[in-house]
Amino acid sequence: MTDAPQPQDMPQELPREHFLLFVAIPPPGVAARIEDAWRLANRRDRFRRATLHMTILPVIRTPQLAPGMAEALGRPLDGLDFPAFDLMLDHLTTFGPPRRRDRPLVLVGRQESPAPDALCQTLWQRLAGAGLAIARHRVTPHVTLAYGKPLPPQGIPVPPVHWRVDELVLIDSLQGLGRHVPLARWPLPSRSGP
Repeated sequence: MTDAPQPQDMPQELPREHFLLFVAIPPPGVAARIEDAWRLANRRDRFRRATLHMTILPVIRTPQLAPGMAEALGRPLDGLDFPAFDLMLDHLTTFGPPRRRDRPLVLVGRQESPAPDALCQTLWQRLAGAGLAIARHRVTPHVTLAYGKPLPPQGIPVPPVHWRVDELVLIDSLQGLGRHVPLARWPLPSRSGP
C-alpha cells in the first residue's frame, strides 16, 4: 500500500499571471441585486459572483507578485480623501470587440456617473506623482457578470441596482484561476452637507 500524497507533495494551482487592479467591490446586498438583474437575461452563461467588481484603475500584469508591491502601490494613497459616491446600474449589455467569441456581458447605468472616472484620475495622478509608471485609463462604470455570446444589440433594461461605493480595494486577480485576492483597502468617506 502506498502512502497518500502529503499536501506539500501535491501540485498547487498557480495563476498564469497576477493582474493588480484598484476596484470597487459590491457589498453582499448589492451583489444579490446584481444577480437578480442577471437572471432577467435568462442566459446559461456562468455568473461570476465570486469576482464581481467595478475596475477603477488597472495597474500591472506580472508573472510573479514581487514582495512589497502592494505596499509600494498603497503608499501614494495615504490620506486619500475621495468621497463615497452613488451609482445606479440599470442595463445589461455586451462589451468588447464583435470578433471575440466570448464577450463580456455587463451591467451598466444609462445615467452618466463621472465619479468613478474622477477617482481613477485621482489615483493615477498620485501614483504617477510617486514615480510609478501606470498607464492612463478611463472608466466606463460597469460590472462584468459573465462571458458569452452577445446580448441583444439594444441590451436589456433591468430594475435599477443602487450602489453606494464607499471603499476602494487593491486586488490581485489570479489569471486562469478565477479568483481575486484583496491586498489593501481604503475607505471612501461620506460627506454630509454642501
